[in-house]
Amino acid sequence: MEETPERKLIPRNVLVLTISRAIWSMSDTNIDNFISSYMLTLGASVPTIGLVNALGSFVAMLLYPIGGYIADKSGRVRLVSYSTLLYTSSFLIFIFAGSWEMAAFAMIYQQAVLFYLPAMNAVMADSIPVGERGKLYAFNFALPNVIRIVAPYIAGLFIARFELIPAMRIGFTVSLAVGLVITGLRLIFLKETLTNIQEVDWNPLRLMRNAYGDMVLSLRWIWGNIRTYAAMSVLLSFLSSMILPFWIIYASIEIGLAPLQWGVILLWGGVARAVLSIFIGEIVDRFGARNCFLIGFIVSAPPMYLFTLASGFWDTLVIYSVTTLGAVLMWIASQVYLADSIPKEMRGRIMAGVGSGITLGVTGIGFPSGFLIFLPKTLGNLVGGMIYHLNPALPWALQSMFLLVGLVYAWLMLRNPEKPQE
Repeated sequence: MEETPERKLIPRNVLVLTISRAIWSMSDTNIDNFISSYMLTLGASVPTIGLVNALGSFVAMLLYPIGGYIADKSGRVRLVSYSTLLYTSSFLIFIFAGSWEMAAFAMIYQQAVLFYLPAMNAVMADSIPVGERGKLYAFNFALPNVIRIVAPYIAGLFIARFELIPAMRIGFTVSLAVGLVITGLRLIFLKETLTNIQEVDWNPLRLMRNAYGDMVLSLRWIWGNIRTYAAMSVLLSFLSSMILPFWIIYASIEIGLAPLQWGVILLWGGVARAVLSIFIGEIVDRFGARNCFLIGFIVSAPPMYLFTLASGFWDTLVIYSVTTLGAVLMWIASQVYLADSIPKEMRGRIMAGVGSGITLGVTGIGFPSGFLIFLPKTLGNLVGGMIYHLNPALPWALQSMFLLVGLVYAWLMLRNPEKPQE
């Protein structure tokens, strides 16, 4: 009788992480959706943008095993808090970037310091009770997306008023201030979820040796327990990274949309993300992650191809909205699947390997991160820029085709865990 009210409350760590994401959503969406255009304006080419994203992913891949190792050995909260400050410092570089080379360095540095994400994802999974993961992951997804609904539209207005580069520098300045607030919020209010804190050898060479040695054990566990999911994540990481930087470029150059029109589409996409996630969390809890994966593949494949046939604002709006539905479903289902599958004591290291969820390359859905998926993500960034340069429609056509392959693979091979982990 006494436990029921407690389980209905939102756990403290979930609330802190959700609020901090929501606060950051006020600023980061303005930046993320126009960063490719910002690089182009500073003088970078489309293949160069793909290369910069590839280099950032490669550097992050080298550091992720260290982040996962520290998270499972030395605790998660301090790593999350102090690394948030490092991430925030990247906006200083963006603010003063006078060339695409300096902005490229900021992008690579920003991706590199995200090695704390496995720790943050582990804190989230540790803090959510079994049976409520779909609803609480949906809450963690929905609240920031409610706040960021108007951000792309505001960004479009800012660019129309101030032009791209001055508007982006205003956005970077706001993100710097917001990042400092979030650092303090996480440092003060997050509660450590590990009870068995161990001493870590902080010598850089020995730390790297220990982390990579431990990663070998983690990869063996992945192979023995969630290899079907891992293979699916690797494939979709490659495909999503091929298209993620190029939505706005294709929309503006090939379809002919103005920045303000694309901002309106992203505004509507934000509404769809926020509203749909509330219902999708309940659906995942009721029907299981596997069934939701299958539905996500079915919903997502057609609009990916149809995007290349769009000819104006309204058909682009409809196509992007349906794609968003499939992407939200896949993201929440994958988070629940991982939390149910991975033991608490090794969540940091395993999530450093496979990330915290599966994305389809739609802006604002989730950030795919993990040692196993960084290499395909890097290759996807690199190849995506080249393929787009040869044929702008081809990256989306390939995504659509392989989503159908993924549907068959998940139907034949993927199973829900027999007993969810606490």
